[in-house]
Amino acid sequence: MEKSSIHFENVKPTSQSHNLRQREFDYVRQELTPLNKSYGNMKPHSEVIEELKKIIKEKTGRSAQAKAKFLIEGVFLFKKDHTDAELVQVVNNFGKKFNVSLKELHIHRDEGHFDKKTNEWKPNYHAHLVVENINRETGKSVKWDKEDLSRIQDYFAEALNMQRGIKSDRKHLGALEYKVKKEQEQLDKILNEKLATYNKRAFEIQGKIFSDYYLKILNREERDKFSDFLKEHNLADEFIKHLKKKEKEKSKTLKYKR
Repeated sequence: MEKSSIHFENVKPTSQSHNLRQREFDYVRQELTPLNKSYGNMKPHSEVIEELKKIIKEKTGRSAQAKAKFLIEGVFLFKKDHTDAELVQVVNNFGKKFNVSLKELHIHRDEGHFDKKTNEWKPNYHAHLVVENINRETGKSVKWDKEDLSRIQDYFAEALNMQRGIKSDRKHLGALEYKVKKEQEQLDKILNEKLATYNKRAFEIQGKIFSDYYLKILNREERDKFSDFLKEHNLADEFIKHLKKKEKEKSKTLKYKR
């Protein structure tokens, strides 16, 4: 009998684009992608997280913790003969049984690998389940202990009529999780690098605009007032040094023009 397994983690920034196949992957057969199905509320994760942050503030009077998990994602295996309707029913019953708010279900039938010896396609039938980890009525996080997690494993094994995987048995999802994790880590790295470059350029532009405003618009009296203000700032010395350098450069340019 095939083994079942489900493992929940905090959603990644790229989870939704992966689940909705908004990008290409080397372990996906695109001709099989039409067999995938997605159900639920596809509102962007970032928007839902902001909603949950507001609920936490309104219900508890406290801001959300920096490490709070607002949306979590579970990946579970299923068999080839499972229908979409059966999987939807399994997930809906899971939500009722464990009192969680379901957001998305993504059924994937297009992932797998080709056997190196036989070149036979080995499908990896699985589904991604995204749930809200914040109770909208109380503003508190949903917390599962070890017993709850064990019961969740039992539930999916029974509901899918599959053998329950043991705690240390991760090899069935290992290849998928490894690929997804590495791909998402690489994308996160690229996004962070792009963001850092963008922020650096934005600050450079902002500094250039302010320098031009300071030198071209402000008169001597206004500059003096601004200098007095800067003296109390912890970055005053560095900033004034920068402005003086720009002013000297401007003076040299005007001298040469004459």
